[in-house]
Amino acid sequence: MPSSSTSRIAKNTLLLYFRMLLTMGVTLYTSRVILNVLGVEDYGIYNVVGGVVAMLGFLQGTMATASARFMNVSLSKNDYLEVQKTFSNIFFINVFLAVIVFILAETFGLWFLNVKMTIPIHRDDASFWVYQFSVVTVILNIITVPFNATIIAHEKMSAFAYISIFDAVAKLIVVYLIVITHFDRLIFYSFLIMLVQIIDIMIYIIYCIKVFPESKIQFILDKVIFKKIFSFITWSSYGSFATAGFTQGLNIILNLFFGPTVNAARGIAVQVQHAMLGFTNNFQTAINPQLMKSTAQQNFSEAQKLFVASSKYSFFLLCALGLPIIIETPFVLSIWLENVPDYTVSFCRIILVISIWGSLANPLRIVNQAEGNIKKFQLYECTLLLLIMPISYMALKMWQIPILVFVVHLLIELTAQFVRITIVVPKIKMTFKEYVSKVYLKAIPAFFIPVSIAIFVAAICKFNNNVIQFIFISILIESILLIVIFCFGLTLSEKKFVKSRIMEVVKKRF
Repeated sequence: MPSSSTSRIAKNTLLLYFRMLLTMGVTLYTSRVILNVLGVEDYGIYNVVGGVVAMLGFLQGTMATASARFMNVSLSKNDYLEVQKTFSNIFFINVFLAVIVFILAETFGLWFLNVKMTIPIHRDDASFWVYQFSVVTVILNIITVPFNATIIAHEKMSAFAYISIFDAVAKLIVVYLIVITHFDRLIFYSFLIMLVQIIDIMIYIIYCIKVFPESKIQFILDKVIFKKIFSFITWSSYGSFATAGFTQGLNIILNLFFGPTVNAARGIAVQVQHAMLGFTNNFQTAINPQLMKSTAQQNFSEAQKLFVASSKYSFFLLCALGLPIIIETPFVLSIWLENVPDYTVSFCRIILVISIWGSLANPLRIVNQAEGNIKKFQLYECTLLLLIMPISYMALKMWQIPILVFVVHLLIELTAQFVRITIVVPKIKMTFKEYVSKVYLKAIPAFFIPVSIAIFVAAICKFNNNVIQFIFISILIESILLIVIFCFGLTLSEKKFVKSRIMEVVKKRF
C-alpha cells in the first residue's frame, strides 16, 4: 500500500472514530433516557413505524451505493467535466426516486400502517405523526445522498466529524426537551428528530456546494452516464430491497406476531449493534475509496492488499468489541438501561454474532461495486437474503419464538457469504482457496477460541461481584484474542512489523 494512501486512510479513520465515539456516546445515553421517558410500548411503536418508512425507502441504500461507486470512479480518471456530469445525473435520479418513495409512502405505506400493523388503538394518532415525520426525513435523506457520496469520494472525513458535533449536541437538547415537555412525548420526539435531520442535511449540502464545485446543482444530463447509473441502480435496488427486507421486514414480522413490546427489545439490540458496527464501518469507510479506485483501475495487487486488510482487521476489531458483550450481555444491559424489555438479552447476543460474521461481506460488496458488473452478485446474494423473511414468517407460525427470526438470519447470512466469495474474489484475480487462507483461517480462531475459553471460565468461576466478573472476563477475552491474532491472524511480514515496533517501545522505555 503506498505510503500516501496509508497516511490518508489512517487520518480519515481517526477522524471517523472521533465522530463515531461522539455519536455512540450520545446515542447510548439518549436511548436509555428515551426508553424510560416514552416507555416500552411507545419506544416499540417509534421503532416499528420508522421501520415501515425505512423499508419503503430502500432506494436510498441503492442510490448511496451507486453514488459512491460512480463518484469514486469518475474522480479516479481526473476528468472534472465527467465528475460534474456524474454528480448532476446522480442528483436528478435521486430526486426522481424521492418522488417515487413519497408516492409509495403516502399510499401503500399508509394503508399498511393503518390496516396491518399491531398498534394499540389509543396510539393510532401518535403512530400517524411518527410515520409522517419519518417520511419527510427519508425523502430528504435520499436527495442528500449525492452530497454525502461526494464527501466520501474526496476523502474529506473531517466534515463528518465536525457536523457530528452539532448533531450530538442537538440530540442532547432533544432529550432535555422531551423530559420537560407537556406535549405527547412520542409525537414531539419524532418531530424534533426530524428537525435535527433537516438541519444536518442542510449543513452537508451547503458544505459540499462551497468546497466541491461539481456539487453545485446544474441541469447537465448525459445519456451515456445516465444509462450506466440507471443500469447499475436496476440491480443494486434489488440488493437494497433485500437489505430492507431482512432488517425492517423482520421488525414488521415481529410486530405482527408479538406487538410493539418485542419491537422495543429489537430496537435496543439494534442500538447495541450500531454502536459496535460504528467502529468497523469507520475503518471500512476510510479504506473503501482506495479499494474502489484500485479495483476500477485494475491494480489487482493493491486491491488484494486493501481487500484482505479490510476484511481481516474489521473482523478482529468487531471480535475485540463484541465478544465481551456477548458473554456479559445481562450485566451490560443492566448498567445501560433501567428497564430491560423481555428478549433483549438473547436478541443482543445473536445480533452481535450476525454482525461479526456479516462484516466479512462488506469488502466483497465494495469490490463487486467497483468492478461494475453486479448483476450475478445481486441476483444470487439478494435472492438468498430475501428468503429470510418468508422462512422467518413460517418459523414463527409454527413455534411462536421471537429469536427464531435471528437464527434464520444467521444461517442464511453464512450461506450467502459462500456465494459472495465464489462470485467476487476472481474479479481481483484471487482464488477461493487464497481468500479462505488469508481471511477465514485467520477469522475462525479469533472468534471461537476466546469465546470457548471465556464460556468455560465463566461457568466454573463464581464471582460474587458482577463488575469484577465483567472486568475479568473482558481482560481474559482481549488477552486471548491478541495472542490468537498474533499466532494465527498475521502474516510473517505483519508479525515482524509488530515485533519491531514492540522492540522500539521497549528500548525507549528501558
